[in-house]
Amino acid sequence: MPKPFVSVEPTGPSVYRTVDREHPTLIIDEADDLFYRKSDLRAIVNAGWSRGTRIPRQGRWYDPFCPKILGILGKTKLPRTIASRSIILKMWPKKPDEKAEDFAYADDPEFSTIRRKLARWAADNVRIIKDLKPPQPPDLNNRLNANWKLLLQIAQHAGGGWPEQACRSAIYLSRAPYEPSVGVQLLAALRAMFTKNRTEITSEQVVQELVADPDSPWQEYRGRGPITKNQVAALLRDYDIRPVVVHPTKRADFSRHGYRAAQFEDAFARFLPHEPNIRTLKRGREGM
Repeated sequence: MPKPFVSVEPTGPSVYRTVDREHPTLIIDEADDLFYRKSDLRAIVNAGWSRGTRIPRQGRWYDPFCPKILGILGKTKLPRTIASRSIILKMWPKKPDEKAEDFAYADDPEFSTIRRKLARWAADNVRIIKDLKPPQPPDLNNRLNANWKLLLQIAQHAGGGWPEQACRSAIYLSRAPYEPSVGVQLLAALRAMFTKNRTEITSEQVVQELVADPDSPWQEYRGRGPITKNQVAALLRDYDIRPVVVHPTKRADFSRHGYRAAQFEDAFARFLPHEPNIRTLKRGREGM
């Protein structure tokens, strides 16, 4: 890769200063919990996903944009905001019957030849590739499609079976790069509650059905016992959904509050467009 810069335990300022000065391929290894301990570094890596964002410091504006490779043990340790900007590749230990040549972790003439050929190919083809508009893989919208755009352009230019293979890889590797958030899990659970014959549900019924499964995360929500009506309402407020009167009576204090299916149409379409069977995480594995 061009201008690799390998680092371990970097700080936010060291990253944006190095990237602005060197424009490298930034490689951060041993980053298991790095982005949780250093929130500024998480923000800088996110900002450097696309061109044009600048970081102001002491009268100067720094450019954080560059290709990045992150080495992390376990995909669940990757913050959602970074995961959505990433192509996630899993690495597995080889099985006893699998054979592979030992790698010496040392540069040699073979690597030098490969780098020279890749650099020459890139220089000869960059103008053609940047203007190509490959077909967008189904269900890869917005940021996911942007993650894959350059690789799909390269595959289209290579021709042969590469465009189809790249499209299949993009779809396969983009499936649920991170666990659904608690809010999305709640939306999925509520969608299952609404049927053709059920267009409204009380808050009490929502809680009863959420905690009916003894292994669901709603039984011990955030380690404080079963989820409550107020906690359900708090999660749904993020989607502009609020409890309404579903069983009115003459006395306001007797009226029962809950939700109508029509309130969820927009949220279901936006957050559950292609996940009809999204699963709820089991207790102890809540989404971030």
